[in-house]
Parts: sequence; C-alpha cells; structure tokens
Amino acid sequence: MRARATAWRAVGRAAWRGLVRRPLQTALLFFALTTSLGATLTILAVLAGIGEQMRRDLVRVGMDVVNVHLSPRVGSLFAQPLRAQDCAWMRAVAEGPVAPFRAATVVGVDPASGREAQFLELATTAEWAAVVPPEMIHGRFLEPGETDACALDEWVARALFGDDPAVGRPLVLRAGGRRRELTVVGVLHDPFEIRKRFDELDVTGTARSRLLRMMEFKSAYVTGDFSDPRAAIHGAIVKARDADDTRRVVSELARRFGPRNEYLSIWARRNWVDAVLRAAGLALSVANVLWIVVLLITGVMVTTVSLVAVRERYREIAIRRAEGARRREVALQLLLENALLTLAASAAALVLAQGLAALVEARYLSWRPVFFPGDLALALGMGLVIGALATALPAARAATLDPVRVLRQA
Repeated sequence: MRARATAWRAVGRAAWRGLVRRPLQTALLFFALTTSLGATLTILAVLAGIGEQMRRDLVRVGMDVVNVHLSPRVGSLFAQPLRAQDCAWMRAVAEGPVAPFRAATVVGVDPASGREAQFLELATTAEWAAVVPPEMIHGRFLEPGETDACALDEWVARALFGDDPAVGRPLVLRAGGRRRELTVVGVLHDPFEIRKRFDELDVTGTARSRLLRMMEFKSAYVTGDFSDPRAAIHGAIVKARDADDTRRVVSELARRFGPRNEYLSIWARRNWVDAVLRAAGLALSVANVLWIVVLLITGVMVTTVSLVAVRERYREIAIRRAEGARRREVALQLLLENALLTLAASAAALVLAQGLAALVEARYLSWRPVFFPGDLALALGMGLVIGALATALPAARAATLDPVRVLRQA
C-alpha cells in the first residue's frame, strides 16, 4: 500500500510539473477547453430556458379548462349550433363556471393616432375571468352588464397604442358595416412571454380557424348579449374542478351532446399543452446537436495538440522510464495532466457560461437561461471523457517507447 501511494504521488508530481513547465501548451489547451465547455453550457442553458419558459407559459392558459365549439369543418355550417341552454347543462356537468362566446375578425382603430390592427373580437361574459383568471397589466377585466367597454390582450394594445397607456382610451371596432366605439378598461398580460422579442412567433400551433385563433391571445374582449335562448353561439369555455377532472368533463360532454358531437370540437387545454410541450421537446432534442458538435470539435483539437505535445516530450518520457517509471505510470501521468487541465477549465467554463448566458438574455432573449444540475454534469462529464479519449492514444504510444532508442536518437 505504501509503495502504491508513493507511486501515485510521483505520478501526481510529474503531471503537475508537466503542466507548469509548458505554459504555452497548457494555456492553449486551457483556453480551448474553457471556450468549448463554456459554449456548451451556454447552449444547454438557453435550450433548457426555452423549455422551461414554454412550460410556464402554456400552463398559464388554463390546465383545467375545456373548450367547446363548432368544428371548423364545412359540415358544421349546417349543424345545430350551440345555444344558451347548452351552457346551462354544461355548467352542471363541469360543476364550475361556463363562459359562452362569439368570435369575429375585426379591425381596431385608435382614433387619436389612426393606427389600425386586425385581431379577434371575443364577445363573452364577465364569467370569462372566472374560467381563465386573467393576469392584468393595467386596469381590470369586464364587469357584468358593461356594454361600452373592452379589455385587450397585450399584443393588441401594443399594436394600436404602442408604448402609450391603453386604459381609458377610446377604441373603434369595425367589421363589415358594423362600427362600435368602446373604452379600453384593461390590458391582459400575454401568457406567451417567450415571444416578447419575436412578435410573429406563434407557439400555439392550432390556430387554424377563427374560433381557434382565440388561443393566439391576440383578441379584444367585449360584453356579448346571450339573453336570447334561440341565438346561436360559437362556443364556450368550461372550467373543471381541476386539471385531472378535464378528462371526465370532456367524456361527459361528448356523451351528452350525442349525435351533435360529430360537428363539435370538445378538447381539454391540458391535452393541447401536453402536445405542444412534446413537440417542443422534440425540437429541443434536435437542437442539442449543436453542443455535441462543439464538444466533438474540441476533442479533435485536443487530440491534435496532445499528439504534437507528447511527441515533443519523448526525451522526457524516456528519462522517466530509465529512472524506473513503468509504462502504466507514464500513461497515467499524461492522462492525469489532461484531467487536471479539464477540471480547471470546467470551473472557468461555469463562470464563463454564466456571463455569456446573462449577456445573451439581456440582448437577445425574452426568457431566462436555466442551468440544470443534470445538464451541467452531462456536459462536464462529456468534456472529461472526450479529453481522456483524446489523450489515450498519445499516452499509450508514449508508454510503449523504448527509452534506450529514444535517448540514442536525441
């Protein structure tokens, strides 16, 4: 045991001397490893941040909400529409509030500046806020019986009023020959925080019809008249007891609608969120190729530098062999040099990645990069493995040298 410990100490001292006596080579490898590992950790953090932000954004649309509306198929035009009495029994099934709505594409005009924007007008009731509690930036949501007011999604408010306050401003809505002048009473926070710097980024993925465009959260909310029991409505949003209860609500609603279910779309937002997150996870997995490529390039660089550096050290290695060092000790010395260098570069890479992530977030992103411990361990572990593999071949070749022949040729 004592002899083995002495041998390990000798290998450690030799590895340390090997790094210190070659400052240029050590600095070059340290810089390459730090840069590549720092870039890898930054890429991982940015990708993880995208996934986390999307998850937070999508959860905010209402995991306990069920959407019911006419299907966008042509046959639905001739089907029996939804009516007020449907909302009454849907409320009993879900044991929660129900908000009917009518959707129409309108053009909004700011009378003061003349700016225009096209978006969706959702005529609904104040119960909408009970089904999907809105996060208000300014003002409030609609109150019962308030017919001359509207609330705007953040995207609409910015498109019409820019950075100026929207609450209290008049707004004209035009659709066909219809013209309404309303007062803005509130602005709703955009649940898709991730698209703040990408105005056209649509992470909803299902906005194929006017009814489904409500999930883009680019709408104006107005009070609709649902007092006539014979008047058709486009759909309703239903609040279940919790996210786990949505499956029961969807199944029971489909059963109660019977043959009419053929022309309806009844779906839980939870399932839609899960589908979007699965698609996003697949895209992020493909994007992980970036950091794998960075590490592979680093491995090639380290291998090349190690081959040249070890070849220049043949005389030193031969002297160590002549002094009694065994082949295994020579190989371990070279591998230990690389391991020490990689560990030091890993520590520097963590600091570098934090700085790069903060810089990228401040200048380009609308989400916060996330450093997961598992991702850090994976990247640093792969860095150590690649470094070890890159040094294994030069170390094995150096360990098999004949010291007598090397010293004669020196």
